[in-house]
Amino acid sequence: MDSLLYYLGQAGTEEVALSVTPPAATVEDVLKDFQEMETQGTALRDAIRDFPETGGTLITALAIHNNTVELQNQIVPLPISLEDGTKVIDAIGHLKPLLDEAMRLMVEKKTAFEQLSIGVPSIIKFDLTTLHDSVVALENALIAASPAELLETAQTIKAEIEAIFENAIVAYS
Repeated sequence: MDSLLYYLGQAGTEEVALSVTPPAATVEDVLKDFQEMETQGTALRDAIRDFPETGGTLITALAIHNNTVELQNQIVPLPISLEDGTKVIDAIGHLKPLLDEAMRLMVEKKTAFEQLSIGVPSIIKFDLTTLHDSVVALENALIAASPAELLETAQTIKAEIEAIFENAIVAYS
């Protein structure tokens, strides 16, 4: 949809409408979003890393849930210009190690989360699946917007990130 159409009402017997075209995202917008995703990814990784092997609490587990939701909310696919594809791929390169470590830690701490015995592993599985779906949407948008020269790189990154999530999701299935 190129524009949003809002009917403002009627003026006499004529309908009045306003057509608003949303602005396209600039590479600066996208890179700013990636910086925020990196911040949220770091918070998620740190919360998982700091969750104790024994004696964890529901509050600290819910903090991990909240960090996951915050990261997911940052992942909104935006259109990018083809010439900015390299910058976006570089930004994703900063996120990949954070996701990798967060997912690895999530698997390592599964027993600690299970000790809470109030359904935390189910919440984690839901969070992992939802975050995964958001990341897939972002990856698909990146691939769709990638210039031909970067398409293979974008597809490789997608496969690597898919594998990162797959291990964690399987562990909680």
